[in-house]
This record gives sequence, structure tokens and C-alpha cells, in this order.
Amino acid sequence: LASHDPGLVIGILGGPSGTTRDCFELLAQGEKSGAKVALFGRKINHSEHPLAFIEFLRRIVDGEVEPVEAVKAYHAALEKLNVKPQRRLLQDLQLTATSRSYRR
Repeated sequence: LASHDPGLVIGILGGPSGTTRDCFELLAQGEKSGAKVALFGRKINHSEHPLAFIEFLRRIVDGEVEPVEAVKAYHAALEKLNVKPQRRLLQDLQLTATSRSYRR
């Protein structure tokens, strides 16, 4: 769609919470495909630390980190903030079936 009509604003709708990697991968794939908007209300709201989560979303969009790297850095930030993660790092690095359905 983005290549067909550059004037069209393409966006991402967040869907179910999933793992942190699910969200970070969806954002990275959307950005690479021309998305200009991402609506991640539930994903942000259900995260352990919304401000830290948003920081890593921004870093992914800015091309500073790849999704796997961002998940690891997010977990390190949670540890530094003394916030217990909902999932262990290895579990949070997994892609669920839901996230794979978004891929081309």
C-alpha cells in the first residue's frame, strides 16, 4: 500500500499483548514496510514499565536497535528500575503465533 500511494498513511494496530518481542518485531516490520503510525495502547498499558517500553519503541523506529537487542535492553532497564518482568528474558524473546501472522 505504501508504495502504491505514498500519500496514504499506513499504520499498525497493536492487537493482543503478546511478548515484548512480538511488539518490537511488529513495529520494526511495519516501519520497514512504510507504516507511519503505530497504535499500541494495550501493549504499552500491559507492559511492566510503560515509559521504558515507549523508549525502546522509539529507539527501534529511530534505527538505534533491532527488536531482539531491544528486548534484552528493556529487561536490563527493568532490572535497574527494580521492576519484576512478567516473563523471563528467554520467554520474552520468543515470537508467538500471533506475531508471525503479521509477516509477509
